[in-house]
Amino acid sequence: MRTIFLLDGELLTGNSDYFTFNSRSYRYGDGFFETLKYHQGRIQHSFLHSERIHKSLVLLQMPTPQIEFGQLESRIQKAIQNEGWSCARIRISYIREGKGSYWIEDENTRVLVEIKELPNSENQYALNEDGLTLGNYKELSKNSNFTSTLKTTSSMLYVLAAKYAKQQNWDEAIIFNDNERICEGISSNIFFVMGDFIVTPPIGEYCVDGIMRKIVLELAREYGYNVVERPISEIETQGCTEVFLTNTIKGIQWVGNYNGRELKSDISRVLVSKLSPRETLF
Repeated sequence: MRTIFLLDGELLTGNSDYFTFNSRSYRYGDGFFETLKYHQGRIQHSFLHSERIHKSLVLLQMPTPQIEFGQLESRIQKAIQNEGWSCARIRISYIREGKGSYWIEDENTRVLVEIKELPNSENQYALNEDGLTLGNYKELSKNSNFTSTLKTTSSMLYVLAAKYAKQQNWDEAIIFNDNERICEGISSNIFFVMGDFIVTPPIGEYCVDGIMRKIVLELAREYGYNVVERPISEIETQGCTEVFLTNTIKGIQWVGNYNGRELKSDISRVLVSKLSPRETLF
């Protein structure tokens, strides 16, 4: 499927190879990215995404881009509509550029957008028919500092965790923090059903501050579930009856097998049925 690119809001034509060996993204991974989903004629949850972008710019001390998010959103939607796509995955990369190396002068923030069409089957959130296989990744842990809650372009931990999961024939893997507690999945936040409670690590455990995580937390509470954000040890998970993962593109995915244990999909099935009609409110 075709991919279209925008640089600082302008559509790139022909060769869209923007990055060079002098780019700070190439040299230092100096930036962050945001993943969004377009369907039902618009970008979903754009306000929450814009909030997280602003937070990332502030925490990483990056200059405000010349193009505002609202203007960028309009140009992205126009580019998708011109292609006639009904569903698309959008990655917006915010990259610090300027003179120098670690010490930087005349810095500015460039905004690169990559838009890829998604199949029509992705147009609505639907629960995966086959449960995912999940295991634990412990060769590296996630650093306990504020950058760990952001989606930075320095993603080596996730790359190595994904390679390890593939070697083990898993669909996903749990990443742990420096305190040996559960943090998140490779590309998702994670929820456990333990007794009468839905439990997920708080942001203070240094998981990514996920957009779909926020949506599901609010949705579950609104529909009467007992939801708790607290640290989770590995030994506690032996008593869980259900595990599900959340991210912007897939919505909710249930885990069928975790460390050899078969799990249910009862609550994740209910939540995803509420998610699709609810999502347009954000």
